Parts: sequence; C-alpha cells; structure tokens
Amino acid sequence: MEYKIENEFLEAVVCSKGCELVSVKTKKDGAEHIWQGDPDAWKRHAPVLFPLVGKYKDNKTEYQGKTYEMSQHGFARDMEFVPVSKTKDSIVMNLTDTKETLEKYPFHFELQCSFTLKGSSIEAGWKVINSDAETMYFSIGGHPAFICDDRQSMAGCEVVFGTKKPALSYKLLNEDGLVENEAHEMKLDESKVTVTEDFFDKDAYIFENSGCREVSIQADGKAAVTVTFDAPVFGLWSPVGKKVPFICIEPWYGRADAADFDGNLQKRAWQNELEPGKIFEKAYTIAF
Repeated sequence: MEYKIENEFLEAVVCSKGCELVSVKTKKDGAEHIWQGDPDAWKRHAPVLFPLVGKYKDNKTEYQGKTYEMSQHGFARDMEFVPVSKTKDSIVMNLTDTKETLEKYPFHFELQCSFTLKGSSIEAGWKVINSDAETMYFSIGGHPAFICDDRQSMAGCEVVFGTKKPALSYKLLNEDGLVENEAHEMKLDESKVTVTEDFFDKDAYIFENSGCREVSIQADGKAAVTVTFDAPVFGLWSPVGKKVPFICIEPWYGRADAADFDGNLQKRAWQNELEPGKIFEKAYTIAF
C-alpha cells in the first residue's frame, strides 16, 4: 500500500513494501526526483538495506557454529512494513522478525523506518531494537536513486563532495560483488567530479571513513539534490552499461564482505553490534 505525505514544498509517497520512498515531487514545479523503477535499468527506487548491506561472501555467514544464507542487501526491502503512525508530513513504519527471517538471520529484532518532511528536505530515519537475548550484529543503509528533470541520462551532471580534499580514496567490488582490498583515488576538481556515461562501468564506488558527510548532484550549475549523513561508509552507484539513468547516493552503516573474509558474522567490517534491549538510531537527510 502507498501512503502520501506532504508539506508546503514537497509531496512524497512511501510504499509499505520495504518502507520504500517511491516518489518525491517538488510542488513549485511538479518535478519528480526519485527514479521510477523502470526494470530495464533497475526495478527499485530507494530500498532500505537491512540486516545486510551488500553481500556475504558466497551469500553465507557463520554464527555460533551454524551457517545462514541471505541474498544481497538483506530481506527488509522485500517485506511488508506495518504503519505505526502517520501525520500529514510524516510516517513511521515497523518490521519485526518472522519464522522466515530467523532462518536467514539468527536474531529477534524490531526495525522502525520513518520519513519526515522538513521544509524542502526529507529526513529518513532508522531505529533498530534488539529484542533478542544475544548481542545482535547487523548492517543498515540507504539506497535512494535520484534523477534530474527529464534527463534520459545523468551524464554531464557533477557529483559534489563535502570535502576540501583534492582526492577521495575508494574501493571497488570484484565480479562476485565483494570488496577488493586495493584502494583507488578519485581526483576532485574543486570538490567535484563530472559524470560520464562510462563513469559506473566498474560498478559501485565505496568510500570508507573518508570524512565526507555530504554529497550533492549538481545539474546545469545548480544543486539538484544533497544527501547529508554521519555514516562512516557511503556508496555511489548506477547500473553498469545503462548510460547512467540515475545516481544513487547511499549512506551505509556496513558494507559487503571483503574478498578474503573468513565468513564469521561477528567479525564483519563496519557492521554494528547491539546489546539485548538496546536501540540503534540513525538518520540521513535529502534536500531538494
């Protein structure tokens, strides 16, 4: 089911499946800013990634002597969330573990996702509650896909990073979707890089502990969207070979396994540990 929230500046639509933001329009011009899910490029819009960002090595992880299998980006994006509260300009939805999730992921949990309109911005919030008797290990992240005006391609736009550094270090994924150990440098021109049609031909760019907490997409010299976050890892992605129909700016608390990882759930890089009864609460902001 879809739910609309709005204020003076924005109109947004959130789908109960995955608690996914499927549309954001600015009222002044009626322009859509979220990718509309054309399956020829990518069928999604802005999924929440939980309890896994990226992939386990071989799609498996080990915990307390048992093997658990889970596909890329976890299961939350494909599950029905239950509305908890809704106002004209905000919504909160809830997901809890099921018999099926426990077969893939060994913890009882509660996940609340929220969207709140604040002026011309949207705050996307996550609250993870550990309702298990054991310490919970998890990753969580955003995957919003942005478009600009009626462009068929984002090539020619600029990605602007909130940093004064002349370059940022990033890593790539191997053919199995795992993080390579080798780091590369993205050189910046006044904090910017220009997107070309082959910009994403090596798949996602993964930035770890870069100190950058803000990323914008600029079109025709004007900022179209700005994502602000405190996540220690973020990604940039558009599907390989599709001529950049959209750009995802992805704040992550976690990432895919490294190519040489041993598979122990408790040792995964960048993931979160949550004691029984404790709450993990984070948010990021999208400004239009």
